[in-house]
Amino acid sequence: MGKLSERDIRGIIRQWKKGKPVRELAEYHSVTRQRIYQIISSYEKTGQYPYPKTPGRKPGEIPYEIENLILSYHDKYSVGPCHLENKIEKETKIHIPHNTIYRVLLNHGRVEICMKKRRQRKWVRYEREHSMSLWQGDWKLVKLNNNDYWLVAFIDDSSRLVTCYGVFDRPTTMNAIKVLETGFEQYGIPREILTDNGTQFVSARNSETADHNFKKFLEFHGIKQIRAIVHHSQTNGKRERFFGEVEGRVEKFGSIDAVVSWHNELKPHSSLDYDQPANVFFYRLPPERIMNYAQRWMYA
Repeated sequence: MGKLSERDIRGIIRQWKKGKPVRELAEYHSVTRQRIYQIISSYEKTGQYPYPKTPGRKPGEIPYEIENLILSYHDKYSVGPCHLENKIEKETKIHIPHNTIYRVLLNHGRVEICMKKRRQRKWVRYEREHSMSLWQGDWKLVKLNNNDYWLVAFIDDSSRLVTCYGVFDRPTTMNAIKVLETGFEQYGIPREILTDNGTQFVSARNSETADHNFKKFLEFHGIKQIRAIVHHSQTNGKRERFFGEVEGRVEKFGSIDAVVSWHNELKPHSSLDYDQPANVFFYRLPPERIMNYAQRWMYA
C-alpha cells in the first residue's frame, strides 16, 4: 500500500476534476479506491487539500524554570541546542532534550528556523591524533567598530585551540611571523604548519623553489610547511570555522580577544566529546611534549 505525499494528493484532485476514473487513480498511486473516495469527499466538504497530518504528539508546555535555565546557559555559553544539552546535564545533572532547547531558543529569537535538513556529508572529518602535530593558519578581513582590519590566526589541528592570533592594518608576512613567535613562546614549536597559497606564506613566482621569508622562518625552526589544495577550503576547515565564529560573534562579544577566549575556554565542541579546546590541547599532547611543558612550568 503506497503512502501519499502532499504532491500526490494535489495530483489526485487535479486528475479527478479532469474526469479520471477513481479505479485508475487508485491503481496508479497503489492505494485502495476507498482512500481515493476519502480524499475527494474531504476536498468537496472543505475546499482544501486533505494533506496527511504530522505524526507524533504535540509538544507539551515547557516549565518556566526549565525555560529560564536554558536561557541562562545560552547567555553564559552562547552555543547551540546540542552543546547546551550536554553542558546543562554535565553541570546540573538535569537532562533537557536538545529539541526542547531548540524550541525555547526559537521562541526567543535566538536561533533561526531550519527550513530543510542538512544532507549527510560525503567527506570524513580528519584530524591529527596529538596536539602540536599541526597548526592551521590564515588571514581574514574582519570589521571592527565599522573599520576593516586583518586577522591572522593559527589553530592547533587536533584540539582546535587558537594558539596565537593578531589584528593588523595589512596582511603581511612579517606580521604573520610576529604572531607565530608569540605562539612559539607560549606553546612551543609545532611539527608542521598548514597555510593556503597566499603571498604572505608562499612565493608568487615559484612556490616550490623560490625563497620566501615565511618559508625561511619555518625552516629555521625545523617546521614543515604544508600548502592547502587550491579551491578546497575543507583542507583548512577548522580555521574557516573559527573565522566564521569571529564574524558572527565579534559584535556581540565586543572584541576578538573575547571571542578567542570563549572559543578556547568555554565553547564545547561536539568533535571533542563536548569538551573545550583548552582542556583537550593538554590531554592530547604526546609524552615528549608533556615532559617539555613540565620542565618549563617547574623553572618558570
